Amino acid sequence: MKKTNRFLALVATLPLAAALSGAPAHAQGFGGLTGGSSGELGKAAGLLSGSGLNVPSVSSLAPSNVTGLLSYCVQNNYLQGNSPTTLLSSLKQKAGLDTSSTQYTNGQNGILDTGNGNTFSLSSLTGNLKQKVSTKVCNAVLKQGKSLL
Repeated sequence: MKKTNRFLALVATLPLAAALSGAPAHAQGFGGLTGGSSGELGKAAGLLSGSGLNVPSVSSLAPSNVTGLLSYCVQNNYLQGNSPTTLLSSLKQKAGLDTSSTQYTNGQNGILDTGNGNTFSLSSLTGNLKQKVSTKVCNAVLKQGKSLL
């Protein structure tokens, strides 16, 4: 290859190299997501910072949405053991819980419904992010469900 052709080939790759060097080249870690139940939703929300997604607090959800979400979490194996299933049964039997409401149905579909027309869907997440965030949100939902009894 002539010197001139090599120079032109190098010049032709410069815009691509410049574009690639400006792109972020870091991986998002999940180290803070592995333990305890306090602040789990905050940690889940931290995973989503910069992604344009905001996870609402489970403490602001209606009891029917919490119960529906607990059902979603149990069905999708985000919570293990008998405790979540027992809690779910207790919540469903609680007087005044409307299992025919949109909020309950949304919860069963993995949708956190703030009641103001704002929602956040766990089912729309993908890959490792879905597993990590859903597990943390489900643990927060479990804690919130216990406080409703």
